[in-house]
Amino acid sequence: MMAIRVLLDHDVLEENILLLSLLMAGTGVHSLAYAFPKVNLLTTAVDPHINELYYVIPGMGNFGDRYYGTEAVAACNDSSNDEDDT
Repeated sequence: MMAIRVLLDHDVLEENILLLSLLMAGTGVHSLAYAFPKVNLLTTAVDPHINELYYVIPGMGNFGDRYYGTEAVAACNDSSNDEDDT
């Protein structure tokens, strides 16, 4: 939402802004519509929930990790911390 605020601060009309998204949670759609009611929103899907880590549920996991192929590395690093050192 900060990007929208920057555009508005540079005198872009709210109705001339289009937010394009692959996936959003319902809470994100509602928050955006409440804060910026004239901004146009286009998304491919709206999932119903977010979890405590703000991941969209059921969602696709962390998009950045999946896109850059770092999801498996993060999982390996997490499992190595669970090893018993005794």
